[in-house]
Amino acid sequence: MISKLNFVGNAIDLGSVDVDELTAWMYPHPANPTSFKYPTNCLLQFTGTVSDQEMFRPNPKNRDHDNDLVIMVLMNGNTSNLRVGRLNTIHAFVREYFEGKPGEMSKEVSVLPRNSKSGPFSASGDSGSGVATGKGDVCGIVTGGDGATDVSDCIYLTSINFLLKRLADYGIKANIFPLPIHL
Repeated sequence: MISKLNFVGNAIDLGSVDVDELTAWMYPHPANPTSFKYPTNCLLQFTGTVSDQEMFRPNPKNRDHDNDLVIMVLMNGNTSNLRVGRLNTIHAFVREYFEGKPGEMSKEVSVLPRNSKSGPFSASGDSGSGVATGKGDVCGIVTGGDGATDVSDCIYLTSINFLLKRLADYGIKANIFPLPIHL
């Protein structure tokens, strides 16, 4: 049972993957600067957010195995468990229409598999899972994917910044970094 004595806040459980293997997944290019340190308690705590600007224009020093600009991200989904993927700089504009109201638009961020052999970043049932960088900075939540194949899939997430702004517009002050004193 969770109480003030054992509550650590929002975190991603990394315990299902070996430390060395996960660290290698997070550093697909040998020249990348340090952006991940495996926590001793296996829980990667959420510590901040990634700005939309950074999501769409990553640090030029961070590269993937193909030498493309990248932000490596993690998720522990309800169905797929712990996954590592590549936040893609291409984003989709999604417009939602509600009866009697003007359409509202959001920018969806795409996440690609870690590499061509790692399988999809998420699976059916992972919607709503938090996605964060190796430093614990939250990018957003999984909202869907195209489900095209079992090998590779383009997953979409809604930016945490968009979600927090929309909640605030409706008078909801979301706390994504709760502490034991908030229980």
